[in-house]
Amino acid sequence: MTRLSFTKLSLFEFCPTAYRYRYVERVPMPFVPRIVVGSIVHSVLHRLFERLQESQRVDKAVLDGLHADYWNDAPQLDRERFPDMWRDGQALLDGYWTANHADLGQPVLLESRFRFRPSPAAGFSIEGVIDRVDETPSGAAIIDYKSGRRPERLPDRLRAQLHTYALGVEQVHQRKVERLDAYFLADNDGISIRPDPDYRDALLGRYAATADRVKAESFAATPGPHCGWCDFRDRCPFRATDT
Repeated sequence: MTRLSFTKLSLFEFCPTAYRYRYVERVPMPFVPRIVVGSIVHSVLHRLFERLQESQRVDKAVLDGLHADYWNDAPQLDRERFPDMWRDGQALLDGYWTANHADLGQPVLLESRFRFRPSPAAGFSIEGVIDRVDETPSGAAIIDYKSGRRPERLPDRLRAQLHTYALGVEQVHQRKVERLDAYFLADNDGISIRPDPDYRDALLGRYAATADRVKAESFAATPGPHCGWCDFRDRCPFRATDT
């Protein structure tokens, strides 16, 4: 049984060889401060939302304390060694609180894991973890937090990610999804769309095609300009280079 996620689908479509390095050969990922900051902020917000879900006290002091606790508890993090990462994370949390403290909402699911087979005959499953799901009068609203800036329009990568999460909520949690939100912490602004059944069906086709190629070990490289921002470019003999 091939186990896929949105992250795996996205990387395979980026380049099958990059997929092989990460998920077959399990080459360690490089340390990227920007990604680490995003992970820290996600974790701190998750802890804040847990308190909200449990009707515990939530204020700015609590948020700052959760951020400090995260750093104190993480053995590889040190504010003196990584002052820029601390400052960048605190700035994102400060901005989120300023923009949202008057109405933090009421999450019904947090860091919700899912795994399902699209059909009994499917030789693959789709899995993932959803940042947050809120209940609205018309159905569930999926919220995914991004540490970057809001783009002018939702790129296909995020559209596919949100629709993957909608499938997970509907298949595993049996909730009707009415809204898909991408929230960009650098701007404290979001993009909201409704689920598109046609897009969902096409997305399932992309998962099925990827599963077939992974099973067949079809990992031929697709070199091009995107090689410039591939995490594995230094080791890949197929990477595109300037001449």
